[in-house]
Amino acid sequence: MGQFIEITCPRNLFFIRPVVDNSLLRIGDKADGGYAISLNAIKQTQMFLSLGLGENWSFESAVSEINPTAPIDVYDDTVSFGFFLKTVIKGLIKFVFFQDSKSNFFARLYRLKSYYTFWVKESANNHHHVRITKQSFNEILLKYPKEISLGIKIDIESSEWEILDLISRHQKMFEFMLIEFHDFDAHQPELDAFLGEVADAFTLSHLHANNFEGLGLNGFPKVFEITLIRKSSVSAPKEFRKELPILGLDEPNARNRPDFRIEFI
Repeated sequence: MGQFIEITCPRNLFFIRPVVDNSLLRIGDKADGGYAISLNAIKQTQMFLSLGLGENWSFESAVSEINPTAPIDVYDDTVSFGFFLKTVIKGLIKFVFFQDSKSNFFARLYRLKSYYTFWVKESANNHHHVRITKQSFNEILLKYPKEISLGIKIDIESSEWEILDLISRHQKMFEFMLIEFHDFDAHQPELDAFLGEVADAFTLSHLHANNFEGLGLNGFPKVFEITLIRKSSVSAPKEFRKELPILGLDEPNARNRPDFRIEFI
């Protein structure tokens, strides 16, 4: 739309102000599903964990092309091959009875084929039908060697707050963290504490507000994604960002809504 909701970040929220990291690229879809991360961080990673899959795995697919030797484990109990097969059957019925377009039906069919190719046929990638809770995530982490270098993407619709202490406790395992936070205004102290706990090892390289949701009671977007990259993979930052989003890197999650322009002054 080319419109913005102008926001000046309150000073007490400057703990979420990212540094200037010029190595970032957009990996995955231009809209919802894409993330800002550096190629170096992806290449340094031995394995990828994806918590929350939904119907978009463009990021995981792009990561697999960049680092084809690193397997991907996704944990999500909401979708499956059967789930996508049902959407195809429903789409076919709607198309036959002139309730939906041919293009929509083929989009459903393509998604089913894509799921099968990437998550079933490709032996290096595994979809585990597990709901993420604090207990299940702790069990998941225990499966991997402590010396492994993991990249992690977390998009689990507010359950991220349950597992922040586990991420902090096992932070030595991670090369980068991509985390989408929900209802930030209700959890502000928790994020402040978490970022403090990982600050010695990780650089807060990026933040992108999600315009599917509005502003919280603290005057900041309720939903946003952050990029944390291990400092050994990032050139020493010299300054903080003064404004977001970044032209050429960020795209609004919802193209039919105004995006957020955030100033740190």
